[in-house]
Amino acid sequence: MTAAGLVWPWILGQATNVIVDSGGAVPWGRLAALLLGGLAASALGAAAQALNGLATVRLSVGSVKDMRRALFAAVVRLPVARHDGTRHGEFMSRLANDTASAGETLGQGILQFIASCLSLAMTLAFMLWLNWRLALVSCATVPLAYAAGRAIARVSRRLYRARQAAIGEINAMAEEMISGQHTVQAFCREPAAEDAFARLSDRVRALALRADVVGGAMGPVMNAVGNLGYLLVAAAGGWLVLLGRADVGLVIAFLLYARQFGRPVNELASQFTQIQSAIAGAERVFRTMDEPPEEDAGRIPLDPAAVRGEIRFEGVRFRYGDGPDVIRGFSLDIPAGSRVAIVGETGSGKTTLISLLARFYDPQEGRILLDGVDIRDIPKPDLRRAIAIVLQDVRLFGGTIAENIAFGCADATPERIEAAARLAGADGFVRRLPRGYDTPIDQTDTALSQGQCQLLSIARAALADPRILVLDEATSSVDTRTELRIQEAMARLLRGRTSIVIAHRLSTVRDADRIVVLDRGEIVGSGTHEELLRSNAPYRRLCGAAGAGPGASGGS
Repeated sequence: MTAAGLVWPWILGQATNVIVDSGGAVPWGRLAALLLGGLAASALGAAAQALNGLATVRLSVGSVKDMRRALFAAVVRLPVARHDGTRHGEFMSRLANDTASAGETLGQGILQFIASCLSLAMTLAFMLWLNWRLALVSCATVPLAYAAGRAIARVSRRLYRARQAAIGEINAMAEEMISGQHTVQAFCREPAAEDAFARLSDRVRALALRADVVGGAMGPVMNAVGNLGYLLVAAAGGWLVLLGRADVGLVIAFLLYARQFGRPVNELASQFTQIQSAIAGAERVFRTMDEPPEEDAGRIPLDPAAVRGEIRFEGVRFRYGDGPDVIRGFSLDIPAGSRVAIVGETGSGKTTLISLLARFYDPQEGRILLDGVDIRDIPKPDLRRAIAIVLQDVRLFGGTIAENIAFGCADATPERIEAAARLAGADGFVRRLPRGYDTPIDQTDTALSQGQCQLLSIARAALADPRILVLDEATSSVDTRTELRIQEAMARLLRGRTSIVIAHRLSTVRDADRIVVLDRGEIVGSGTHEELLRSNAPYRRLCGAAGAGPGASGGS
């Protein structure tokens, strides 16, 4: 395509010389031959341009696909601490907006850049071959174009980075407000949410306006530089004609080549705004891709089926970032097959202990042993396959009920899925649904109650058949009747397994082999329910807050 573009200026120059030198007797045959040659070159150039367009589309679409897949793979492998410190909408913005902008634009920009470089190089070589003096004049404005383009690029790049970051913020806010719409409406925060969104929108608009104004200046500046170069070539060519060192046809050809020499720069300048935006998005994408994935130094393989389930915390100390200690000098032995409950006020560090056991975080001091092996020496996939966690906030995914139960065991047969549901007490209500286990659900589905969703999460844990089971506030957000059903399901699931139960409702922990009372990351009491009621004031306070007096046998 680039080579075909070099033919016409040369042909027009030759045709001009043929007419000037003909003395009135125009050689039409020679002119026809030149014209046919130009038409043939144009046909080849058009075919090449069509192929180039196809290649551009394929490259753009493929770039978006590859970039999005690579980014998603990087995001799901980031440490939990990184996810906890970033709003989900920010990742969504990078996956949806930044990858599309960067992939599509850079896909086109790469081929455009190659074509521009080829055009510049071939045009310059051809001009040097025709007349080196005029070629040097054509290049006189290149330093000026480079300096102006670099100055504009430096400012606009900074503005486009700020704009992309602001777009990420507004997407994050939108995701938070939409996902929490019940809370927003319950507290009548719609006007405040609208005002906050409007402020962010105004900021995005201001940044986009400044970025586009600065970036849009590239085209006019380059056109002005190109016109200056055109005038220099015209003046120098006329002077050379007067001196007899060039003919009219050569000057005409050079004027066309001067335009063609500046065209690649102008084409890039016309795409400059889009390219800068794409580069800013690509920087955000690649910055996330370059973040180190979750570290795993474990080198001692663990067979989940061979796990006994003996857990030991030894002098564990942990804090989040530079904050205060959340866990302080925590030591606890949990024999294999025992049921241990951890209770305490909100913020005492109960859930943090579970995060440490699953190695979502590692302690700053101390260690945690599983069957006598430091869990930092166990590969994380092996460790997590030996542990199942049932959380208070149930997470269901797009798909069927059967697929959600089998989330951690993709090769499970229908018979195993139904057996796990029966164990969890979920089989009855599932079969009453119109499509049974094939009923589609998603995260926002309201057809299932909170208790039913919790039973499905217990079925998911039952199907995984872990040696260690962790129940983190699993019944705190359901009614009393549903709580009894969940407790029955948990009782069946806990048999023969090491279990750690965290709960605010003390009725769910009263039958534990051992209850550990936690306060500000430290153990302040340990024993059975009756022992703690007699001798532990913090536990009695918890029982009193739960509605049971010091002499009560339960704390519901």
